[in-house]
Amino acid sequence: MFYKKLKFLPILFIFLISLVACKDPSTSSSQVNSYTSLTTTSSSISSSNTNSSVVTSYTKDENGFYILEDDYFKNYSKDDGLQTSKIRFAEYIPEELKYKQMKLFVGDKEIPLFNCKTNMSQTWSGEAPSRMNNSVAVFELQGKVTLKLQCSFALLDECTIRPLEANISPILDDNRRVITFEISSTGQYTIELRSNRVLHLFVNDYKEFDEYKNNENVIYFGPGVHNKDNSKYINQYNRINLSSNQTVFVDLGAIVHAGFSANNSSNIKIVGSGIIDGSIFDRSVERNTTLIPYDFNYCNNIEIKGIITTDPAGWCYNMYFCNDVILDNIKIISSRSNGDGVSIQSCQRVDVTNSFIRSWDDSLVVKNYPHWSNKNNQGLTNDIYFGDCILWTDLAQSMEVGFETIGKTMENITFENITVLHNFHKPVISIHNGNNADLKNVVFKNITVEDASLGRGDGNNIFIEITTEFSATWSTKHTTTELGSIDGVTISNVLVIDGRDDLKVSIRGSIDTRKGYNNTEHYVSNVTISNVLIKDTLLDESYKDLFKYMTNNLVFDNNSNKITGSDIKYNDSSMYGSSYIVETL
Repeated sequence: MFYKKLKFLPILFIFLISLVACKDPSTSSSQVNSYTSLTTTSSSISSSNTNSSVVTSYTKDENGFYILEDDYFKNYSKDDGLQTSKIRFAEYIPEELKYKQMKLFVGDKEIPLFNCKTNMSQTWSGEAPSRMNNSVAVFELQGKVTLKLQCSFALLDECTIRPLEANISPILDDNRRVITFEISSTGQYTIELRSNRVLHLFVNDYKEFDEYKNNENVIYFGPGVHNKDNSKYINQYNRINLSSNQTVFVDLGAIVHAGFSANNSSNIKIVGSGIIDGSIFDRSVERNTTLIPYDFNYCNNIEIKGIITTDPAGWCYNMYFCNDVILDNIKIISSRSNGDGVSIQSCQRVDVTNSFIRSWDDSLVVKNYPHWSNKNNQGLTNDIYFGDCILWTDLAQSMEVGFETIGKTMENITFENITVLHNFHKPVISIHNGNNADLKNVVFKNITVEDASLGRGDGNNIFIEITTEFSATWSTKHTTTELGSIDGVTISNVLVIDGRDDLKVSIRGSIDTRKGYNNTEHYVSNVTISNVLIKDTLLDESYKDLFKYMTNNLVFDNNSNKITGSDIKYNDSSMYGSSYIVETL
């Protein structure tokens, strides 16, 4: 990080300059589809923090923000002859839905921040009371752009931008309470400040979804707020019921208070850069109230792309007995009880890619469930792929198979190229076979964990857990079965950058001592672990916190390959210069 500190000058001169700084900044509001040419350079990022540097104090506005120099956010410079970048965002968010402790600027244009709830408690509660306000920004980008984040609170030299692999070095101006940084690729980022304040920044491709506009065959949600009172598509139960061959476009700037449902349907698409917000819906474990934003049952050929979902009132994505599903570039922030991110139950051929999940329960989870109408008709799971995803797990587990595994076939499940920004509670990597599945061929590879602080609250410090054993909580939740097995697990190229020093690895089978199950033995077999670096320690047979029981062929195959962890794919913006065009909706 780089830090800029202003110099003290004579008191009289400071007083005179401060009188100028107290004036309101002149910022003009853009019209719909208006364009403004702006230019900035990396050199002007540094100089902007010393502009009028004689000012050492500022007057606050009614919201606690310093009133800065009139030209502070402009930073114009000459065109450098390279390609011009383009950025597009929606200017309007209702006041009651705005986050009001930070402001985000591109030039002198303000990108509004949407208020979302996060939960930093690591103790499960049915009512999840310990929630706080945080922020989301979304825009579409072609090229690169310099942003300034103004805060109404002191920075105290604290700012981290993740993923760390993005290598974004923020410049902090503590005096003005402004952070300057450059975004040069589409993707998902977190700007993390003191007191657990976070800006979740979601950057989509420029005009990626415009093909769905002005199409009479598309259910369209345009910029603005949509709910059951003003939308013909949302029923009295706050649901949007979809049928086969329907497409939904949630445009940039749209905020939809509803959930999507489909049963026995096929060929459904939900796309766009907009927000599905569940904050207005009740979630109570005691009253069994919930509203799942995406509830798909017995469906085929489902595609959901680009959508942001905040504050779901329960699970976010429920895919139950579905086949051929694509979830791409989805974004989730949950904070309430059972706030699982993506839950896959008895599905085949599901791809979840290029996505961001911050969850207050399991982030990515695969289970086998029986048919609700006939519990003898048990689940079948195969060909499930999670790739190029970024996770933040406030509660529970990051990548989980189980506990509910009702049905013999669960196989070919892959977690690849995953970055875990934070895990505070329970295992990052876990397989819990609590029922009768013969669980085969599960792969975890190319994983980076930036912060493995698990074990807080009512969690534990088990980093990797692979078990086949009866669970008094989960194994009889839907029906009671014999126990199964785990055969064929690969964990490779895993890099833990930071976190606690006593992370445990537990791999164990069990003997089923329940009445009627005759002390049957259930092994974990053919597990290969290679190139797992937990901070500075290579995981092998001598790892001091390794626990194993009833395993067959547990192999540590560490080789000379470099341990790199995940590899996030960023756009090449080297052909773009310092100028950019701003488009607002």
